[in-house]
This record gives sequence, structure tokens and C-alpha cells, in this order.
Amino acid sequence: MDRREFLQASLAGVLAAQLTDKTLFAQAQQAANPLKVAIDSRHLQWLRTAEEVADAVNEIGYAGVSATVQPFPGHIDPAKAGTDLAPFVTTLRKRGLQVVAMSCPIVDADSPNAETILAAAHSAGLTHYAWDSFHYEEGKPIQAQLDALKPRVEKLAKLNEKYRMKAMYRASAGSANVGAAVWDFLSVLRNFSPEFVSFQFDSGQMALAGGGGTWALNLKAAGPYIGGVSLSDGVLETTFVVKGGGPFTGPPAPAGGRGRGGRGASGGAGGFGGVPGEDFAAGGGAGGRGGGRGGGAAAAGGVRGAVSAPPWRDRPVPLGTGMANLSLMGGILKEMNFSGPVEVQALYPNGGAEAGADHLSLPRELVTGAMKRDLLSVRAAWASSGLL
Repeated sequence: MDRREFLQASLAGVLAAQLTDKTLFAQAQQAANPLKVAIDSRHLQWLRTAEEVADAVNEIGYAGVSATVQPFPGHIDPAKAGTDLAPFVTTLRKRGLQVVAMSCPIVDADSPNAETILAAAHSAGLTHYAWDSFHYEEGKPIQAQLDALKPRVEKLAKLNEKYRMKAMYRASAGSANVGAAVWDFLSVLRNFSPEFVSFQFDSGQMALAGGGGTWALNLKAAGPYIGGVSLSDGVLETTFVVKGGGPFTGPPAPAGGRGRGGRGASGGAGGFGGVPGEDFAAGGGAGGRGGGRGGGAAAAGGVRGAVSAPPWRDRPVPLGTGMANLSLMGGILKEMNFSGPVEVQALYPNGGAEAGADHLSLPRELVTGAMKRDLLSVRAAWASSGLL
């Protein structure tokens, strides 16, 4: 081995040792500081003071709170964040709760009160915030729209750098939502440091958007751009109804033009019919068999490829009862050395708490009991990964 080869081998060994040391350090740090699961205070807006929120969170068993800086009934008015956020956070921390993140109405650096909110968050010791999402405009090229977002993201990243804050982009399922596919918005984020702009990966929304396990691939692909995790769950359910062994039918369709009857069955009122080899179309009234044209109350604009109502809908459910595979997610996050923050989004019907109501339509015990069940589901799913 000549001198050059010796130096190269020595350098490679040093780098490998450093990498191993960093990995071991990250793993040891995570073992010493396991993830703390917070609850979004949006679900506790029926409690108005920080003391009441803290008492409820401690009663339920969560280790932290993600504060809502939103217009009423949010706990902190965005316009008053400069004076009201720090006292709210301080009270929660005095009760033993971790507060590192908030949700707020910031889409970009030009959003109302954006700098005031971030300055207040930095002063209060927060480090992360949920970043409101972008939406595609119908009929315009996707890549051109993504390119147009880059200057807006750059400006926000610079503002985040100024206040040492990390924005966590909230991506939701749906064809109009930027980031639903993850890869699309990831192509924008990769132009900037993940220290300031990132994803808040939502277990329920991403399972709905990336069925068949695609969400797991997206999670791995996003890698260092996973700034935080939001835990929710949901199921897809059909809006079709089977009546007496007849055709699948949807909601009653309004009067309008002709639709196509269902293949091999008579089309019921507002039924979703189809023709072999063609897209589904809105079915009509007493339609003939074998794909004959429907008559009577056919759906308005019942043309090929159009339906009067979507044949499927997503429904929020308690954690561990839907499509989100929390166990698999926990394993992936462990491999990524993910260190938080983590929050639970209790979006299923729960006496109004799911929608951020300022009063409950169910007994408090039922509402808080459902939230505790979510926490127990997370602990059970992530026990084997060692995240908690």
C-alpha cells in the first residue's frame, strides 16, 4: 500500500467511525429521551384557560400540548400572540407539560401576523409550527405550479431562520392538495434546509392518500424532511347502498340529462351505472339491463366519467381502528432516528371536540376517555419500536 492509499484508507476509517459515533449518539439520545406524545389543544377548546387545559391533559395522560394560535375559539388570538402566547405556554410547562409546537394560520411569510406569531413563538421557547397547506389550481400544469411555490417557500424559510423555527407542512389526502403525494412538495422542499421547512406527516391522511403501503415509501423518501408527526386514523367507505339485492345506488340524483344504466342490472334512482370498457357515469331512473340508457330522474350532466356524488368517502375513526398502520410507522420512524414532535389529532366524532368547538355535546368523561384511548393505542403500537 503506497502513502496515498494509506491516507485514503485512514480517512475513510475516521469518517466511518465518526458516522458510527453519530448514529450511536442519536440512538442513545433517543433512548434517554423517548418521544413525548402531545395532544393538539384544538380538541380542548371547550376549556378556555391554560390551567384548565393543563389539568385535563394531565388527567388524560398526554405528556405535552400543541398550542392553537387561531382565531376564536382557538386558545391564542393570532393578533395577540405577542402578549398572550408566552403566558399560556408558561402555565402549561409549570404543570409539567412539554410545549414545543403550535398550529397557526401561516401559509407563507405574507400571511397576516406571520412575523408577530413567529417572534412570539421564539420568545416562548417554541421550535416548531404546523404550516397551512397549498392547493392546486384546476387546469394548470402541476410542475409549473410547484415551481411557482419555490419563491414563497424560500421567503418563509428565511423568516423561520430568523426566529429559529421549523415549519411542518400539513399535507392532506385529495387531488387538489399540494403534498398529498409527498413527492410533489418534497421536490420543492429539497431546495431549502430541513432545519426550517419540513413535513408534518399525518398517519391517517397519508394512509388515505397512499394506499397499499405507498405511504410507507413516502415516509422513507421524505427522510430528513419529516419535521413532525401528526397521528390520526380513518377509513374509506362506500356511499353505495345495496337494496334488496338490486343495483348499487348512491344518493338520489337531480333531474337532468340522460345517464347510462348499470351493466346487467336496472338502474335505480340516482344509481351509478357504467358501460363495459368505459368510465362510470351517473345512472338514471328505471334503466334497462345490459348498459341501456337510463330515463326519468337521471343525474344532471350524466356524461361519461362524471358522477353525481363520489362513490367513496373517508371517515375519521379513533386511532388503531382504521387504515393507519401505527406499528409499521413506528418502526420506520425508529430507523430514521426521528425525535419528534408528535401530536394526536382526535378527528372522529367526539362531542364537538373533534372540530375545535368551545362547548361539548357529550359528557366530559366520554370525550376525555376517547382521547385517552387514542394515547393507549399509540403506546401499544409503538411499544415494540422503543419510541416511547
